[in-house]
Amino acid sequence: MNYGIRKTITVAVTLALLSGSGLALAGVVTGPSVPALSRVQPIGANGTPKAELDDNAQATGALPDTSTQVWQKTIAAPPSARIQNRSLQAMQKALVSAYQAGQLQTLPPIAGSGGEILYAYGNSLPTLVTAPLHTSIIQLQPGCHPAMASGAPASEWVLHAVMAGDQPELTVMPKFEGLHTDLVIPATSASGKPMNYVIELTSDQRQYTPIMGFYYPGQDIATWNQQASASAAAKQKAADETVASLPSLTAADMNFNWKVHCSGGGFWGDSSCGDIKPERVFSDNGHVYIQFKPNQATHGGIPSILAENSAGQNAIINAQFRDGYYIVDSLPDKILLIAGKGESGKVVKITRGHS
Repeated sequence: MNYGIRKTITVAVTLALLSGSGLALAGVVTGPSVPALSRVQPIGANGTPKAELDDNAQATGALPDTSTQVWQKTIAAPPSARIQNRSLQAMQKALVSAYQAGQLQTLPPIAGSGGEILYAYGNSLPTLVTAPLHTSIIQLQPGCHPAMASGAPASEWVLHAVMAGDQPELTVMPKFEGLHTDLVIPATSASGKPMNYVIELTSDQRQYTPIMGFYYPGQDIATWNQQASASAAAKQKAADETVASLPSLTAADMNFNWKVHCSGGGFWGDSSCGDIKPERVFSDNGHVYIQFKPNQATHGGIPSILAENSAGQNAIINAQFRDGYYIVDSLPDKILLIAGKGESGKVVKITRGHS
């Protein structure tokens, strides 16, 4: 069957620079995804690759009838920089996010200048271009367990399964040019789920893809959903445990002009108030912050809090105890901290200085 008739592929070459990484995507296509091929063809007399000269020779309108001519017309423009691991992850995340947002109809392959190419698993039909005497590598999902590949007869293809760490790989080499078949690799993921890799194999005389791999949009989306659920649960837990949020503080506006001393308590004069005496008092933005020593609740207890009005009478104030602080929602001139009663009573008086 004539490949030019069976596969009419429209290639829209997108040079997408993501987050200033200096990287480009492989061609975004409306038909089957097309790989970026490593260039190993000879050069013509005028410095032009011979493959391009062959293309010009075919410009008479005749339909191509060899795999070389077919695949030369579907090669995407090579990217301008090699993919690094961090940039690759950023590019993959950006593509999957754009796909989720409906900005992409299909997820394109990601290619690097070394001939490596990654296809979106489950969102594309990858094509591996091979060449006799050249080995191409198919990288499967790390941790998965592949079964025997089928669809590539031993009379035409040389296949070997190898392991690189925990990542299964399949090496592929055609015995002849002009071959075409579908390779099926069933596998079981690390979590026990079934996987099927379906890859088109074709062989060319001069061009081939050294490394084919996959990125996994479904896995990324599941991870993001888990992270979002965990984040939402953590926020809800914090909200359930929060009595009230602390107001924002500005260091330049904090006022430490507050005096703290033991006041009258019990039946005789001043009390010994050391175990309820705060370590620090300051105010900011209409609030007074009274800081106690660590473990105040178990070492001295949390005292009651009152204010003293201009007539010297005790007055109730709006305050809360949180994270080792009494937070008073006003700026009274005098604040009383009271613990116990009678002779064992303890009183701390806090007064605001006026400059």
